[in-house]
Amino acid sequence: MGVCGILCKSVILIFNILYTVVGLAFLGVGVWLRARYPDASSGSGDYVLIAVGIVMLITAITGDIGGCGNKTSSLATFCVLLAILMAAQLALYVQRQKVDDRLVEFYGFLYLIYIAGDVDPVVGGTLRVIHYTMDCCGAVGVVGLDPISNTCPDQSGFMDRFMSPCPTVLADVMGKGPPLAMGIFYGNAMLLVATLAAAGILLGLQRKPMNHQLLPQNISVY
Repeated sequence: MGVCGILCKSVILIFNILYTVVGLAFLGVGVWLRARYPDASSGSGDYVLIAVGIVMLITAITGDIGGCGNKTSSLATFCVLLAILMAAQLALYVQRQKVDDRLVEFYGFLYLIYIAGDVDPVVGGTLRVIHYTMDCCGAVGVVGLDPISNTCPDQSGFMDRFMSPCPTVLADVMGKGPPLAMGIFYGNAMLLVATLAAAGILLGLQRKPMNHQLLPQNISVY
């Protein structure tokens, strides 16, 4: 297989590790929210987290079987799943206004749970991830004044405590999102493209020996 095959497998391995970790996190948070707050309105955010987590795990497992296990059929399925994920990310960008609205609704769901006094570590951790990724703080936008300031980024200076309210940032995150959030979005797109290219090359390398075996052998007549 050579150096090219090893590099392709390395790219697929990195993708599988990242998607397994993130997929497990999404699935865990989604299941926790659905089980703990079954009657609360999350704007279907918990179901989306569960669905995305399952898809990411299935993709990672398929890639591991196809790439590391040298299973041609699994690797071909992995390529199809990657193409579907790329199409889904493109659809998210096209429908960015609807995505932004759902994000605002989901954030409001988490915010209301937290300020109600329910010290839920999963909700608090999810809010912290949102605040650090989006560079915002609660509904007020002032660290120390907002009731969930303990989940906001630490700010030492006085003026630094005045941050953007999260609903305002989330309302246009797909258009004018903070650098970190957009970096994750475009970084994921580049990772999908690179992994799809690596999987396609590896699939071709795996099929070469099979095609060679199918070639008719010269028959010598003595």
